[in-house]
Amino acid sequence: MTAREAAAALGEIAMLLEVVGGNPFRAKAFQSAARSLETSAADLTALAAAGQLRTLPGVGEGIAGVLGELVSTGTSRMLEELREQTPVGLYDVMRIKGVGAKRGRTLFKELGIDSLDKLEEAAAAGRLAALPGFGAKTAEKILEGVAFARSMRGRRRWFQAIEATSALLELVESLPGVVQASSAGQVRRRLEVVDSIDLVAAAEDPETVLAAFRALQGVERADHDDADARAEVRFADGLCATLTCVPPEEYATALVFATGSDKHLAQLRARAESQKLRLEADGVYAGKRRRAVRDEAGVYKVLGLDFIPPELREGWGEVEAAAEGTLPKLVETDDLRGTFHCHTTYSDGRASVAEMAEAARERGWRYLGIGDHSQSAGYAGGLPVAAVRRQHREIDAWNAEHGGKGKKRFRVFKGIESDILANGSLDYPADVLRAFDYVVGSVHSNFALTEKEQTARLIRAVSNPHITMLGHATGRLLLKRGAYAVDVRAVIDAAAEHGTCVEINADPHRLDVNWEHARYAAQKGVLIPINPDAHSTGALGNVAFGVNVARKAWLTAPQVLNTWDLDPLEEFFAQRKQKGAA
Repeated sequence: MTAREAAAALGEIAMLLEVVGGNPFRAKAFQSAARSLETSAADLTALAAAGQLRTLPGVGEGIAGVLGELVSTGTSRMLEELREQTPVGLYDVMRIKGVGAKRGRTLFKELGIDSLDKLEEAAAAGRLAALPGFGAKTAEKILEGVAFARSMRGRRRWFQAIEATSALLELVESLPGVVQASSAGQVRRRLEVVDSIDLVAAAEDPETVLAAFRALQGVERADHDDADARAEVRFADGLCATLTCVPPEEYATALVFATGSDKHLAQLRARAESQKLRLEADGVYAGKRRRAVRDEAGVYKVLGLDFIPPELREGWGEVEAAAEGTLPKLVETDDLRGTFHCHTTYSDGRASVAEMAEAARERGWRYLGIGDHSQSAGYAGGLPVAAVRRQHREIDAWNAEHGGKGKKRFRVFKGIESDILANGSLDYPADVLRAFDYVVGSVHSNFALTEKEQTARLIRAVSNPHITMLGHATGRLLLKRGAYAVDVRAVIDAAAEHGTCVEINADPHRLDVNWEHARYAAQKGVLIPINPDAHSTGALGNVAFGVNVARKAWLTAPQVLNTWDLDPLEEFFAQRKQKGAA
């Protein structure tokens, strides 16, 4: 049980306590503990063994007991009891923007709404608008959110799906007769949002393994009639999980088939035909003879291809590149030398400049960019000019005292996340912007502009010589809020023209830009920083989620700005500042 997994469980308890338990004060305590754990690097197993769970922020005796259960069993009695009391459809209702736990309880208790259908019916009939604290505008916005919520049902963000996948994979590996197992499908391809967990196993008696999988506790059976080698189950939130189980000699090709997209598999089949072979889910055939392959690499080798990493198997030219030996050496997390777009207690972060810097250095990084919110972001404690000056003095003092020299030198850069205003300008005057080592420009308001207006706004922003990198370009929040209307490619074209970077925002709730746009940006010569949008020391680890996106985008280390060593990075920032001063 990782801290992030425990945070998700405590957050669910908090939500259900308020909705069906009717205890908002206790819910608030659980929510506070969940937020503290969400970005924590704490070893819960060690703390539980030492009886020290109460040393965690916001964790009292009661919550420590729940945490102890989570660590030892993977669940808790409180959570299971609350789930039993909660209609499954309520989860969908509470995912709608503007509802949440408090309004979800009102809808449930006052109108008996426990599904999207009932919510839509009540909104259309005007019953939502009549509720205290709602009104016509709120009801209208909630009704608009129903379609989006329906499209999101049964889907999970990648970081949540990988946790569920790991647990299921461990269970499958423990089933009698299983000799090998792996994740597959969307999770293995590292898609930002996943609507199915796919696993592949090898066993001498596949039918027994599949029967055991169908009998898992807490799932509904949802088998396809024609899928003899597969078992599909469905969880309460609509997420599907599929297990393909085959004899060991079929495992390699089964894994290839269960992992690749339809386009990738079609291209592999075409490649096989060109080699006078036939590719099937149970093997590679030359006439009626099945070729012996030991693993996935063997499948690709038989087809005359270099091994294709799972995250590239989307049908975007990877088969041709594998045939020509031109697949890129993809960026890895260990290639990173630092990162930018990090928040501190100066705005809405939870750690000081010094704490963030030391956490970055402990990771073996050479630098860290502090990018707190700017003065327009009053909702996030944005920095007025006086606070900017004060922070810069603190950063200078820290660098002088702790930065070191030579090969061990470490530097904290002075950055800012400056709000891009509705007209595309930044929210500080030029003389203030020139004081930063770099500037991240981000949109935090006026999401409802037309595509033409929003595109013009962002093109003006990335054309500004004071901006170094564009932050979370589309404003999306995965499974919560769609992207605002914008022609992302046109914005990337403008960024390329003006030498502006476009970040992969690695917050697992954002992952913005997506991998398709990141690849387009790289093809246009745009440098791409992988930024964690960290609001705590633990959240610096978000960069790993951004690396997933970068790898899907075919990015190599030199194309990612924060793989650069400190000296060339300082030169790059200096050149950008000189451009802004011109």
